[in-house]
Amino acid sequence: MTPRLQRLRVHLRIVDGDVAPVVARYREHIQCRPGCGECCRQSFTVSELEGELLREGLAAADPMTRAEIVARAREHAAGEPCPALGSGETCLLYAHRPRICRKYGIPLWHPERPHELKTCRLNFRGVADLDADLIVEPQAGWAADWIALREELELGRQDNRSIAAWLAGASDMSEDSL
Repeated sequence: MTPRLQRLRVHLRIVDGDVAPVVARYREHIQCRPGCGECCRQSFTVSELEGELLREGLAAADPMTRAEIVARAREHAAGEPCPALGSGETCLLYAHRPRICRKYGIPLWHPERPHELKTCRLNFRGVADLDADLIVEPQAGWAADWIALREELELGRQDNRSIAAWLAGASDMSEDSL
């Protein structure tokens, strides 16, 4: 694993660690679980760094799974499920999923739109007692850590692409570079 991906993994552990208490507290209001796949039918764009992580996961997959994902990615069209979504509506690259996939089910806060919280249409229906300290405060920390990560790694402008585009591009790489 490259130092870049090691640093990204640190960031992702922070995100995962902060999402867990939200899920624990609001479990009955969250439909996210293996077999759902609702959010996997959107076309999220992710950074080059996250594209590297996806490709690392693809390289670690067994050859049949890798071929299946790449084939779906190459033919992917808007509105279709993520190429990494396998049978049973489970992610075949779960350990290598990007930030958005890790946090999508909870109410999301964005520093450019601090007055808004967005969530999956299936989650948090009718909930009026959201704990801002539990939900918003950690996300401000994620934004700060993402900025710190970009500075530490001297990342310039990133080439943001869809998950499908990153996975389809992996087919152009040799086995050795995957």
